Amino acid sequence: MLFKYHDSPLYYRAAREAASIEQGKEYDRAAKVWAKANRASRNPLNQDWSEKRADFCAAQYLRDESQRRFEQARAKRSGVDDGIPA
Repeated sequence: MLFKYHDSPLYYRAAREAASIEQGKEYDRAAKVWAKANRASRNPLNQDWSEKRADFCAAQYLRDESQRRFEQARAKRSGVDDGIPA
């Protein structure tokens, strides 16, 4: 009997790892692991979910990087060096 949410153990392992990494705010790594989970999935619902999580994490990483660079530039203009490399 095929269950609606049944999928490969490899998918579940990768998805748990990706969720843990994402909760730690390591969005670049999380996007890669969500993509790995997507490749391991055989269930269309899980494929869709993992693709959306990978896209979200990639976008969040870019937002965080943009914010970091903005704050660096603002600190540089005000003469404050926060010690973060560019």
